[in-house]
Amino acid sequence: MNNLFSRITYHVGALLWLAWPVMLSRAGILVMALTDIVMLGQYGFGAVGISNLGISIFVPVLVLAIGLCSGLVPVISTAYGAGAWVECGRSWRRGMMWGLVLSLIGAWVVAQAHSLLLLFGQTPEMARGGGAVAVALAPGFIAQVLFAVSAFYLESTGRPRVAMVAMLIANIVNLALNWVLIYGHLGMPELGAVGAAIASTMARFAAFGLIIAVILTQADAIAAGVRGPWETFWGPGGWRAGWEMRRLGFSAGLSNGFETIGFATMTMLAGLLGGIALDAYSIVHNLMATVFLIGLGLSIATGVRVGTEMGRGRPHEAAFAGWTGLGTGVVIMGTIGLLVWVGRFQIAAFYAVDADVIAHTVMLCGLVALILAPDCFQIVMGQAVRALGDAWIPILCYMISFAVVLVPMGWIMAISFGFGTQGLLMAILTSCWLASLLLAARFYVLTRRAQA
Repeated sequence: MNNLFSRITYHVGALLWLAWPVMLSRAGILVMALTDIVMLGQYGFGAVGISNLGISIFVPVLVLAIGLCSGLVPVISTAYGAGAWVECGRSWRRGMMWGLVLSLIGAWVVAQAHSLLLLFGQTPEMARGGGAVAVALAPGFIAQVLFAVSAFYLESTGRPRVAMVAMLIANIVNLALNWVLIYGHLGMPELGAVGAAIASTMARFAAFGLIIAVILTQADAIAAGVRGPWETFWGPGGWRAGWEMRRLGFSAGLSNGFETIGFATMTMLAGLLGGIALDAYSIVHNLMATVFLIGLGLSIATGVRVGTEMGRGRPHEAAFAGWTGLGTGVVIMGTIGLLVWVGRFQIAAFYAVDADVIAHTVMLCGLVALILAPDCFQIVMGQAVRALGDAWIPILCYMISFAVVLVPMGWIMAISFGFGTQGLLMAILTSCWLASLLLAARFYVLTRRAQA
């Protein structure tokens, strides 16, 4: 019993030690966007909407690019567990070149926002404003992707606090530059939404500069593999050496894509239900997205722990680390779900002032409280499975759950059966549980096989 207690204590402690700075560094991105919204809201009518149009192009492309780079986590954590310190740094350099190529392509796509917004039906005036914001955001796309690659390296080698501190400093830079560039202080031109985008871009480069400086100036940088001959454009070992990183990254990117498309479809269906329903659904969707950052932090930490234990040749401990990550999610998300239910009236009043929207939001919070746990479980188990080197089965699990099940079920429950926004959340709840169970079953099979 003492042995079991010691194992649980060890794994939970190691998991949380990694998870909380990861959560805070990812939350820094959300705080930066929230700061822009608040300061633009004080600037004048329409500025927030123009900013959001540009961001609506920026964010999905960014999520895809970072997902395609996230294969670094299992690759580096496994090498770290095996004591192959130099391979960790060499993998980071390969990841930087992969991330650079992806970010250049992504930045070009973001810069085409004016044409894309026109294609999606926006008026020429709105498309012009949103396009200008996106052009100002596009250079920061490169910095954000390369920052993410560097954060993956540090987090996978047990140094997650560097990215957290870098994002904290970036938010301070963003706040100060917003004050200057949005409102035109200190003799600078008054740029409004475009000023906020420029400030965000400069803040992202500040964060990237800080994190890259830490990596390149670490003790024994050559022995750590972060310095040395590049050999080819694609880094040490060339294109072939980065195959595992790209393979697992494609898995994460496509999995994220299915989930993102599924949730975006739910938002569009909410728009068919009327203004009150759309506002209430948007509120609870924002709430779920905010809490999801906790699940994201737990998933990365779980993936690192599973990969590290596999690298050490301890598949039993890798399995224990994965189930510990899931159990920790049960406790944390169960507690948050209870708090959401108890504080549903206060939450609704914080987001809205319209009585009908508040009432509708309160009604939805009960289902949201139930969704938080499985939404966390599916991303934790997805990362744990990829940490074991499985790339393609997770894609299938996400495709079934969020494309084959969620989209038609959302339509049937909300529109055909007339459950409205409650039907949308019922479909999300079902899909998250389905993904969780499929991925947990896959993790069980893989770990049993590794232990045999």
